[in-house]
This record gives sequence, structure tokens and C-alpha cells, in this order.
Amino acid sequence: MEHFNTIIEIGSFSIKTIIYSEIDGKPKIEGIGKSNTQGYDGNNVLGFDEFVDSIHKSIVQAEKQSNFIIKSSYILLSNKSIKIKEIKNNLNLENSIIENNDLRKLSKINLDKNPDYNQNLYTSHYQIDDDLITDNPIGLICNKLSMISLVSLIEQKQINIFMNVFQKLQIKVINFIDTTTSYFFYMKNKKITKNNVALIDFGFTHTNIVMVKNKQLSFIKTIPIGCKLISDDLVKMLNISFDFAEKLKISTIDLFDDRNPSIEIPVWEEFGNNIKNKIEHDYIKKIVISRLDEIFNLIFKILPEDKNFYSYLFTGGGAKIKNFQTYFRSKFGQDIQILEPPSSSGIPRVLNDSSFMSVYCAYWLQSHKASEKEDFLKKIDSFSNKIWYKRFVDLL
Repeated sequence: MEHFNTIIEIGSFSIKTIIYSEIDGKPKIEGIGKSNTQGYDGNNVLGFDEFVDSIHKSIVQAEKQSNFIIKSSYILLSNKSIKIKEIKNNLNLENSIIENNDLRKLSKINLDKNPDYNQNLYTSHYQIDDDLITDNPIGLICNKLSMISLVSLIEQKQINIFMNVFQKLQIKVINFIDTTTSYFFYMKNKKITKNNVALIDFGFTHTNIVMVKNKQLSFIKTIPIGCKLISDDLVKMLNISFDFAEKLKISTIDLFDDRNPSIEIPVWEEFGNNIKNKIEHDYIKKIVISRLDEIFNLIFKILPEDKNFYSYLFTGGGAKIKNFQTYFRSKFGQDIQILEPPSSSGIPRVLNDSSFMSVYCAYWLQSHKASEKEDFLKKIDSFSNKIWYKRFVDLL
């Protein structure tokens, strides 16, 4: 039986919508929408009707492609008001074999009630006797079984605003998802990581940082700094419109182009006069690099002391700046990879873009929950037949 789900990402630069179907547990993307964000700056709604209209435009695009009308959706958020904390829950087993029921007991965690936050719980991994770490402990023997979980906390006042917005759109909110948690579980389960890997989502008004060490979360943070600062500098220094500054930043300026051609710039005039200046590429490039240096010097001060022992993945709209990889290698001596949704027959070509990585990871996380649950239950069934236990005993 075919079942449809939707994820809508609320970004400070754009609104993205993914409609996907699930047939026998297999997900397939059916429709995609993208629109420019209006009336929202990444933290606050500045114009309610404008904001609603920009979300509606993204939704309509996805609905037309999929021939499906959205009635409910997951909402993906990323802003500085979201907090992530790690909690550990323990169960004493007295040298017993770990069974399915033990995991159920651990999963019934009573989170501290906090009226100021909406809370979501995600299981990260299990730990055996404060030592061995595993994703599937069933069949092992231990005295103490621990479940390590991530809790995302989204400010309730933010939730209330978005609830009003989607009520206006007549769309039921299934749940709110945060970007950084989606990134972590995608990195962990897709095995794209080496032992230590850092993902930096260089967005418009925010930068999300997720660091994974031996498949465990080692650092996670969202900071209110993004590539919009570069566009703001270009507007100020070149006296141009913001839209043209965005075009320069992503489509025109190459951080390592030594040809230094002249670029024709339409000057922003108060009375709409059509005046154009020619400015050397190097001058504009220096403006961009100067701000990039400031941003990443700040980010690297925030990162933990062992930051040089990580491999770096970049995603987000800021990573689309031409020759960004070369810039980062020359600045920090690190080779980096730009992370995009995978190219495959089941993924529309428009998604092969680093700015779509956040909503793709949320799609991956939500669409794989059902299939992973089925696989997990199969493992439980195999244990109930004593297969896992026999293998364990044979190793002793």
C-alpha cells in the first residue's frame, strides 16, 4: 500500500518541500518545491502574510509534481534557539542476556517536563558495562546496559509561531525536527564517516556544526553566523542590490581565478537610474575572502581542541561559492568534501545540490525509521529462536 509523507524545511533563505511515498517500506521522492523566504529572518517572523505566502509557493510546486495535496507535514528547523543535549539511561541486568524487553524498558524515559521547550528523543547507541558501544546489544551478556540518547529542545514560543503559520495553511504539523540531529544520524548510519568527521552546514544566517568521533556525537552547535554576511558586505562596498550581491557571490566570483577580468556592476540608485560600473574581479574577491576569513577564524575558535584530527564535510548554500574547497585548503591546510544528496535513479537531479542536504537528511531519517524498525524486529525474532545466543556461546 502506498503512503505519502511530507517534510517542509523553514530556512532563512529558502523554503524547501519534499513529498515522498513509501511502498512496502521503500521510500521514493515524488515532488520537490523551493521558494525564497519572505517575512522570516531565521529567528523571527517579520511579516506573517509574506511568510505564509512563501511557504505556500514551495508547497504548491511539490504538490503539482506529485499530484498529492499536503494535509500534514514534518517541519524542519534550524536556528540558534534549538538546543541539543545528551542523556544516559541505565538498566541493571545482573549478568543476564540482553533481550528485546530490556530495550523497551530503557526506551521509556521520562523526560523532565519543561513548558518552555518542545522535546524530541532520539536513541544514539547502547553501551555495555560502561565499555563496549553498539547499535544492537541484543544477545550480549552484561551487568549494566545503558542507552545514550539525544534530546532536541525547540523553544515553545517558536513552536507556537509556526503552529499559527501552518494552521493558516491548513496543514497539520506531525512533529518538529531539527537539522543538526538529522545530520548526525545520517552521518552515523550511512557510514560516510571515517573515525572522526566534522560536518559544517554553512547556511544563510546560521552555521550548523556536527562532529562525530567513533560514531558518537562529540560536538554539536548552531551559531548565528552565515554567508549572508558576505552579501551584506558586497551591497555596502559596491553599492548594489542584495539580489545582485547574491548572484555575484554564488555564480560569478571565483575565489582562485587569477585572470582578474572586469565585471559589469549595475549600481543601486535611489531613483532607479540604470548606471553600470566596471569593477575588477580581484577587488570583489578580496571582499568575499576577507569575510570568509573572519567567519571561519571564529568557527575554528569554537571547535574543540582536537579539531585538526577530523575530516571535514561541508554543505549548505555557502559551500556553493566557486573554489570554496581550494580556499579552505589554502587557509587551514585541510582537504574538504562538499556533501550533496547522492546521485541515484531514485533521487531527482535538482536535489544534487549542497543547499538541499539538510532537508534530504531529514527525509532520509524519517523515511528509514520504518525499514530500520522492520530490520530490528527481524533481529529480535532471530534471537528468540536462540540463533544469536548460540553464536555467542560458540565464541566462548
